[in-house]
Amino acid sequence: MLYATTRNSADTHTAQRVLQDRRASDGGFYVPFHLPVFGEEEIASFREKSFNKSVAEILNLLFNTHFTSFDLDLSVGRYAVRLEMLNTRLIMAECWHNPQWEFRRYVKDLVSLVRQEADVTFESGDWSEIGVRIAVIFGIFSELMRRDIAASDKKVDISVVAGDFSAPMSAWYARSMGLPVGNIICSCNENGNLWNFICHGQLRTDGISVPTCVPEADIVIPSGLERLIYTCGGHEEVQRYLEAIRLGKTYYAEDKFLQKLRQGLYVTVTSQQRILETIPNAYTTHDYILSPSAAMNYIGLQDYRARTGECRNALLITEKSPRTDAAFVAQMLGFTRETLDKLL
Repeated sequence: MLYATTRNSADTHTAQRVLQDRRASDGGFYVPFHLPVFGEEEIASFREKSFNKSVAEILNLLFNTHFTSFDLDLSVGRYAVRLEMLNTRLIMAECWHNPQWEFRRYVKDLVSLVRQEADVTFESGDWSEIGVRIAVIFGIFSELMRRDIAASDKKVDISVVAGDFSAPMSAWYARSMGLPVGNIICSCNENGNLWNFICHGQLRTDGISVPTCVPEADIVIPSGLERLIYTCGGHEEVQRYLEAIRLGKTYYAEDKFLQKLRQGLYVTVTSQQRILETIPNAYTTHDYILSPSAAMNYIGLQDYRARTGECRNALLITEKSPRTDAAFVAQMLGFTRETLDKLL
């Protein structure tokens, strides 16, 4: 598979080059030169594949590798990602069942496997991370299809924390490749001006981030947003965006570009106070303990449903266990650390 960049769609780069460098020499992010698209029968075939087999096949497609499900079993285990049903229409994808209780550890282990390096370093937004995220979404949907929750005529919405935009962009690519992904709900906190950008076509580039209980979302300008702008508007639109950043001015998106960008993308903004209230409320309602980031994600989905009236099945992708914020979560629930540890 070959790649271009967000700033040059003419030159191509190999998967091996993409794995070596976070960005190309022109400063752009790597993007697929031609994104592979699966037909309905090919998508339906994932129903018969295990989670790790589905992940391995997508990694092989994106990076020209030759992994089997056994390779992934050895690298990350069979059950590194688990699905929990909160109710008949809400599924939690827990992508953090590993020694560090964070999805980032899972990504690091698979990037290490793909690069064939014992200990790798990568930055958020590397294509190696995006590729792993895409593969994981395919693995999750293989399970959803086995449970008859997803199918070519039965789409599932995905709710993610916007953060550096790696998560929403990965869901966007997975949908473009043929997965039955419905709307992509991007959950932001007060630091995100993504809502103003999607809704009004304006993105301030001179904002200041204020620390919150969800640090991964404390981002004013998501670095991965450049990929979305390229995908919907091409590299000329990227140049307009970069010029606004260089000058510290507001970036104004053109209407034609915005119409394409808004197709299947929905943004919500959540206050820290609502996160504090949601953790105990979700435990009372669902007997389920949310991390702060998962609570923000949960609120984003509820707001989306309330405002649109949409009620199709939805998948919340959670990237941190409540264990990573145990003291904070215990305080919100009124538990001791010992009680929380027993519940988890």
